[in-house]
Amino acid sequence: MWANLRADTRRLRSAYPRPFPFYVIEALLFENGYQAVVLHRLAHWCKRHRIPFLGPCFARLGLFLTGVDISANAQIGPGLRISHGVGTVIGGFARLGEGALVLHGVTLGSPSEGRVQQMPTVGDRAFLGAGATLVGAITVGDDVVIGPQAVVTEDIPSGSRVLAAAGITVSRRSSPAPDGGPHDADERTEEAS
Repeated sequence: MWANLRADTRRLRSAYPRPFPFYVIEALLFENGYQAVVLHRLAHWCKRHRIPFLGPCFARLGLFLTGVDISANAQIGPGLRISHGVGTVIGGFARLGEGALVLHGVTLGSPSEGRVQQMPTVGDRAFLGAGATLVGAITVGDDVVIGPQAVVTEDIPSGSRVLAAAGITVSRRSSPAPDGGPHDADERTEEAS
């Protein structure tokens, strides 16, 4: 546990320009992602050492204080950094390698209630963008970048980048008339009435 926490704390140096121990104190007080990681390390340690009640208690405290839901059973490598973690969910059978960067709203979970143990295994140095969803018994390789809002349900080889479909323009407002009059769309609406 201590080696993992040291690696997690070292990752903060890039985000906080203050010297040690000030950046650690600041992160413990104000960085919900770091708070979630620390509480997960405590929860996982208690669960692994079969200390009843404390593992789930730390996990629930982490959810309550930070908005990040990491199961005490989740296996997470050293050097985890969660940035703006609110809404992040990491299930109990998920595995996350070392040096991962997880943004807000990420989900690592099972595809359905009947297949709870089927959760993702993510390699080392992965980047999981805001709102990314990884579902099922999939394997994501090392050095993978998963972009914002991407939904991953298949294995991803190492070194890959996964992006969500680009936004689609449903309708486009025309520019205002040069004389400052109504938009073309507004004129069409009035003519149709």
